[in-house]
Amino acid sequence: MAQNLVWKDLTGDQIEQIRHPHPKKGQTPRDLLAKFVDIKDQADPKNAINLDLYAQTLRFGESLDLQDDKLSGLFSVVKEVHLTSTSERLQVDRSFKMFKDLMLRHSVQRPPYSVGLFTLAEMKTILNWMLDTYYRHYKLYQYVFTDRILTSVTQTHPMDIVETMPAMQPLLDAMTEEQHAKVVSEEQRKVEEVAREKAAADAAAAEAERQAQLREEYVAAIPEEIRDQVASAVEKELMQLKQQMEEQFQEQNAALQQRLEELEGKAA
Repeated sequence: MAQNLVWKDLTGDQIEQIRHPHPKKGQTPRDLLAKFVDIKDQADPKNAINLDLYAQTLRFGESLDLQDDKLSGLFSVVKEVHLTSTSERLQVDRSFKMFKDLMLRHSVQRPPYSVGLFTLAEMKTILNWMLDTYYRHYKLYQYVFTDRILTSVTQTHPMDIVETMPAMQPLLDAMTEEQHAKVVSEEQRKVEEVAREKAAADAAAAEAERQAQLREEYVAAIPEEIRDQVASAVEKELMQLKQQMEEQFQEQNAALQQRLEELEGKAA
């Protein structure tokens, strides 16, 4: 389907209002144009540039005595090309190709692929006008509508990042070799004790897993007629064993945590 831009942005009534603004409302043609294309802040530099281009397009169309449908189509073609080119940062050749394609789709009557809005002479005149105005200043449009990226640079002197040795303790505060050996031996003993308790906890967990597996095998081997009774008894026994093991685990974990905190406190 053809991308028909006639009446897309400006209707015939809106074009007539721009030509002849109501004197009592105090609005200029530029104010009405900004209202119809939904530009709220005319003081914004980018909005002001857009409005200049749109107003210039309408003046050019009026100079060709274009009918309202052609004027609306020309306006939307220029607006579409401009907004796409600046938002997608198109190279000038891609932008101009887009403009030519849109003009061709509005200059040849081949529904539904294109509509015969402009004559061949009008299309050539419009192409030359775009080359002499918009594309002559294309780089400036791209520059204005390209977001700026600011980079902050911080300089650091090499001496500011050199690591310095920590201050050494006075000899009066130092331990003797015998005291140091005693401290190291005590810490080593506590580490080994923690390791043994952890191994015991792991062994208890493995034993619990083994008993659970034995229970499953045992229950599976019981005859059907007495399985329910035996399962109930075994379940009760295992619950008691589980409760005992959980209490034992909690005591061991609390003891391990306390010893680890003591070791960390001494290491600090």
